[in-house]
Amino acid sequence: MKKYFVLGMIISLAIACRPDPYKEIGESYSVITGLQGDWTLAKVEIEDRSFPQWETMEVSDYFLNGNAVEINFDAGSTSYAISANSLDGLPFASLNGVYAFDDPEFPSNMYLISTGTDTTKVELGSMVREIDQLMLFQEMKSSCDQVYARYIYTFNRK
Repeated sequence: MKKYFVLGMIISLAIACRPDPYKEIGESYSVITGLQGDWTLAKVEIEDRSFPQWETMEVSDYFLNGNAVEINFDAGSTSYAISANSLDGLPFASLNGVYAFDDPEFPSNMYLISTGTDTTKVELGSMVREIDQLMLFQEMKSSCDQVYARYIYTFNRK
Protein backbone atom coordinates (compact mmCIF):
# COMPACT_ATOMS: atom_id res chain seq x y z
CA MET A 1 0.00 0.00 0.00
CA LYS A 2 2.87 2.32 0.84
CA LYS A 3 4.34 1.75 -2.66
CA TYR A 4 1.10 2.79 -4.34
CA PHE A 5 0.87 5.90 -2.21
CA VAL A 6 4.45 6.97 -3.07
CA LEU A 7 3.88 6.14 -6.75
CA GLY A 8 0.63 8.14 -6.72
CA MET A 9 2.41 11.13 -5.14
CA ILE A 10 5.20 11.05 -7.76
CA ILE A 11 2.68 10.92 -10.61
CA SER A 12 0.65 13.75 -9.01
CA LEU A 13 3.77 15.92 -8.72
CA ALA A 14 4.76 15.20 -12.31
CA ILE A 15 1.33 16.21 -13.57
CA ALA A 16 1.21 19.32 -11.36
CA CYS A 17 4.65 20.53 -12.49
CA ARG A 18 3.90 20.55 -16.23
CA PRO A 19 4.17 24.03 -17.74
CA ASP A 20 1.08 25.68 -19.13
CA PRO A 21 0.87 25.63 -22.92
CA TYR A 22 2.12 28.77 -24.68
CA LYS A 23 -0.49 31.35 -25.52
CA GLU A 24 -0.45 33.81 -28.37
CA ILE A 25 1.11 37.12 -27.39
CA GLY A 26 -0.98 39.05 -29.87
CA GLU A 27 -0.07 41.07 -32.91
CA SER A 28 3.26 42.85 -32.92
CA TYR A 29 3.38 46.63 -32.91
CA SER A 30 4.45 48.47 -36.01
CA VAL A 31 7.01 51.24 -35.64
CA ILE A 32 5.74 52.76 -38.87
CA THR A 33 2.24 53.34 -37.52
CA GLY A 34 3.61 54.04 -34.04
CA LEU A 35 5.17 57.31 -35.22
CA GLN A 36 1.81 58.59 -36.45
CA GLY A 37 0.78 61.89 -34.89
CA ASP A 38 2.16 65.05 -33.34
CA TRP A 39 5.29 65.15 -31.17
CA THR A 40 6.78 67.98 -29.11
CA LEU A 41 10.46 68.28 -28.24
CA ALA A 42 10.62 68.11 -24.45
CA LYS A 43 14.26 67.53 -23.55
CA VAL A 44 17.73 67.59 -25.09
CA GLU A 45 20.66 65.93 -23.32
CA ILE A 46 24.33 65.63 -24.21
CA GLU A 47 26.27 62.61 -23.04
CA ASP A 48 29.95 63.53 -22.91
CA ARG A 49 31.99 60.46 -23.83
CA SER A 50 35.40 62.11 -23.93
CA PHE A 51 36.22 61.06 -20.36
CA PRO A 52 36.36 57.54 -18.93
CA GLN A 53 33.33 58.33 -16.75
CA TRP A 54 30.57 59.53 -19.09
CA GLU A 55 28.58 62.52 -17.93
CA THR A 56 25.15 63.60 -19.10
CA MET A 57 24.05 67.22 -19.12
CA GLU A 58 20.60 68.54 -19.98
CA VAL A 59 20.72 71.47 -22.41
CA SER A 60 17.00 71.81 -23.15
CA ASP A 61 16.95 75.52 -22.32
CA TYR A 62 19.44 76.25 -25.11
CA PHE A 63 17.34 74.45 -27.73
CA LEU A 64 13.87 75.31 -26.48
CA ASN A 65 14.28 78.92 -25.33
CA GLY A 66 11.61 80.61 -27.46
CA ASN A 67 11.75 77.79 -30.01
CA ALA A 68 8.91 75.31 -29.58
CA VAL A 69 9.76 72.35 -31.81
CA GLU A 70 6.92 70.14 -33.00
CA ILE A 71 7.04 67.37 -35.55
CA ASN A 72 4.14 65.62 -37.24
CA PHE A 73 4.49 62.20 -38.82
CA ASP A 74 1.88 60.94 -41.28
CA ALA A 75 2.27 57.16 -41.59
CA GLY A 76 -0.08 56.96 -44.58
CA SER A 77 2.09 59.14 -46.82
CA THR A 78 5.33 58.58 -44.82
CA SER A 79 5.74 62.34 -44.64
CA TYR A 80 6.84 64.64 -41.85
CA ALA A 81 6.41 68.32 -41.09
CA ILE A 82 8.37 70.28 -38.49
CA SER A 83 7.15 73.45 -36.86
CA ALA A 84 10.02 75.46 -35.35
CA ASN A 85 11.47 78.96 -35.44
CA SER A 86 14.93 77.56 -36.03
CA LEU A 87 16.52 74.19 -36.74
CA ASP A 88 19.94 75.29 -35.46
CA GLY A 89 21.54 72.47 -33.48
CA LEU A 90 18.72 70.05 -34.24
CA PRO A 91 19.27 66.90 -36.30
CA PHE A 92 16.91 68.02 -39.06
CA ALA A 93 17.92 69.51 -42.39
CA SER A 94 14.50 70.78 -43.50
CA LEU A 95 11.03 71.52 -42.24
CA ASN A 96 9.20 68.90 -44.32
CA GLY A 97 9.62 65.90 -46.54
CA VAL A 98 9.27 62.14 -46.39
CA TYR A 99 10.84 59.58 -44.09
CA ALA A 100 12.07 56.02 -44.48
CA PHE A 101 13.65 53.38 -42.25
CA ASP A 102 16.82 51.38 -42.79
CA ASP A 103 14.87 48.19 -41.94
CA PRO A 104 11.04 48.46 -41.84
CA GLU A 105 10.65 45.52 -39.47
CA PHE A 106 13.48 46.26 -37.00
CA PRO A 107 14.65 49.83 -37.67
CA SER A 108 17.61 51.44 -35.99
CA ASN A 109 17.85 54.53 -38.22
CA MET A 110 15.32 56.82 -39.84
CA TYR A 111 16.07 58.88 -42.92
CA LEU A 112 14.40 62.27 -43.23
CA ILE A 113 14.39 63.13 -46.92
CA SER A 114 13.56 66.74 -47.66
CA THR A 115 11.72 67.95 -50.71
CA GLY A 116 15.08 69.16 -52.00
CA THR A 117 18.15 66.96 -52.00
CA ASP A 118 18.98 66.94 -48.28
CA THR A 119 18.75 63.66 -46.37
CA THR A 120 19.27 63.47 -42.63
CA LYS A 121 19.95 60.21 -40.83
CA VAL A 122 18.55 60.06 -37.30
CA GLU A 123 19.33 57.15 -35.01
CA LEU A 124 16.27 55.86 -33.18
CA GLY A 125 16.72 55.75 -29.44
CA SER A 126 13.73 53.45 -29.06
CA MET A 127 11.10 51.76 -31.16
CA VAL A 128 7.86 53.73 -30.95
CA ARG A 129 4.58 51.89 -30.67
CA GLU A 130 1.11 53.41 -30.88
CA ILE A 131 0.79 53.21 -27.08
CA ASP A 132 4.13 54.91 -26.31
CA GLN A 133 4.21 58.52 -25.16
CA LEU A 134 7.97 59.08 -25.67
CA MET A 135 10.12 59.04 -28.78
CA LEU A 136 13.91 59.26 -28.61
CA PHE A 137 16.26 60.32 -31.37
CA GLN A 138 19.98 60.25 -30.86
CA GLU A 139 22.87 61.68 -32.79
CA MET A 140 26.44 60.51 -32.32
CA LYS A 141 29.23 63.05 -32.72
CA SER A 142 32.65 61.70 -33.63
CA SER A 143 36.10 62.82 -34.59
CA CYS A 144 38.90 60.62 -35.91
CA ASP A 145 36.59 57.57 -35.71
CA GLN A 146 36.03 58.11 -31.96
CA VAL A 147 32.62 58.98 -30.55
CA TYR A 148 32.99 61.90 -28.17
CA ALA A 149 29.33 62.83 -27.56
CA ARG A 150 25.80 61.56 -27.93
CA TYR A 151 22.90 63.99 -28.27
CA ILE A 152 19.57 62.61 -27.05
CA TYR A 153 16.37 64.31 -28.22
CA THR A 154 13.25 63.34 -26.24
CA PHE A 155 9.83 63.99 -27.79
CA ASN A 156 6.45 63.70 -26.06
CA ARG A 157 3.32 62.65 -27.90
CA LYS A 158 0.73 65.45 -28.05
